[in-house]
Amino acid sequence: MGFINLVHLLIKRGIGDFLVLHVTRDYVLLGNFAFEKGNFVIKDKDLLFGMKPVQFRPCYENGFLGCIYHSEANDWQSLSFNGMEECKLPVDLSETRGNALRLATNQHGDRLCDFIGSAYRGFQLMLDNNFLPVILLKHVQTRSGESGLAVSDLRMVPMQLEIISQLTDIVRKSVDKHQSYTVDDLRMDSGKFREMFGDYVKRD
Repeated sequence: MGFINLVHLLIKRGIGDFLVLHVTRDYVLLGNFAFEKGNFVIKDKDLLFGMKPVQFRPCYENGFLGCIYHSEANDWQSLSFNGMEECKLPVDLSETRGNALRLATNQHGDRLCDFIGSAYRGFQLMLDNNFLPVILLKHVQTRSGESGLAVSDLRMVPMQLEIISQLTDIVRKSVDKHQSYTVDDLRMDSGKFREMFGDYVKRD
């Protein structure tokens, strides 16, 4: 799939909910995808004013977390996210960085390094482990052959804590409004279940 067609497909499937980082030789954009007059644009958040493109090199060198893509083969309706080990990304991570990715987990037993699932759940996993995920305009393939865009950790870039906090809030809000939980997500013993939902259980 051509790159432009890939981006159009991902925008139609909801990638506009997530932050996109675009770095050129002269400027940096960080914002959301949108369609304008038949073209896709990035609506800049104006939070990186004064920062130089060279400062964002770590995002493209050793900040990769995985990729976001669309697949018809999944049970979930949203875009999907694959962790690093499930992507064809020839990246030589440092041992420390590799360990950080392997140790990143959540309460459901998901591991970031080999995660395959809903993009919203994947981004929640990244946030819970103090990563700040942004999408790069870099074409990536999953190990199963789907085309997507790279996801990188914006916290690789030194910046003011206030800006990091603002950006984290933006990403978290975009994820929270789409998060839903299934019975499998609610792991609790029978006593806790009765305490929370006992009034709604039909009695014989």
